[in-house]
Amino acid sequence: MAKYQKVEFLYPNVLLVINSKGSIIELYTPIKACVIEPIGAFEKNTIVYIEAIVKSKEQKLLYFIIGKWYPYHHFKVGGK
Repeated sequence: MAKYQKVEFLYPNVLLVINSKGSIIELYTPIKACVIEPIGAFEKNTIVYIEAIVKSKEQKLLYFIIGKWYPYHHFKVGGK
C-alpha cells in the first residue's frame, strides 16, 4: 500500500506532527531534525534545522535547510 499524504493548508513556519500517543504537536521553525536517508551533503544521523516548510506540486512536503529544499522523507523530526 502506498503512503498517502494530503496537505490542505500550510504555514511555512509550522509543522503539525501526530505522536505515537495520537496527540497533535505544533512545531515552529527552526525545527531540529535528523537525517535518516543520506541526501546532498548530509550523511545519515546528521542533525539539521528545518528553516521553512512548503508543499510541492505533487503535494509532498519540502523542508528548507541551509539554503536548499529537500523532500521530507529524508528526515526525522525531533533529532536522533
